Amino acid sequence: MEWIILFFGNWIIFLLLVDWRGLKINIWSGLLAILAATVVDFCNTMHGRYMINRPVICVLKSSLFFLIGPVFVIGTLFAQYHPKKRWLIILNVLVIFTLYSFVELTLVARGAVEYVKWNFLDSVLVNISVITMLSWFSIVVLKKWGIRR
Repeated sequence: MEWIILFFGNWIIFLLLVDWRGLKINIWSGLLAILAATVVDFCNTMHGRYMINRPVICVLKSSLFFLIGPVFVIGTLFAQYHPKKRWLIILNVLVIFTLYSFVELTLVARGAVEYVKWNFLDSVLVNISVITMLSWFSIVVLKKWGIRR
């Protein structure tokens, strides 16, 4: 049930904040975020580091509602609102990291995610790395494609 509530909550935020004109551009960051989350979850669940419980619809050991909910929404909106100033980029990465970590810790507290050979500090490294990669993607790749303003 947690996955479905999280999905709807994130999509409400998405529908309120999305720039529909830029969606065809920013969606690529959301799709990259889904790919990254799928790979991380698949590898870590296969190695028994953590378990994803009650996923409702399982996709490569992850919850479909998680991937197309918070992961897609955060990835897409992250690109849409990506700042240009360097210090704001760092602040943006930290804010998104904090929001994503809050979601993860909530899922752990509710038992939807269970750490086995994993702890929150492991997640800190992975989450910061993936969010930094999304930032790089937004700055370099989308700009190179002539998409970013």
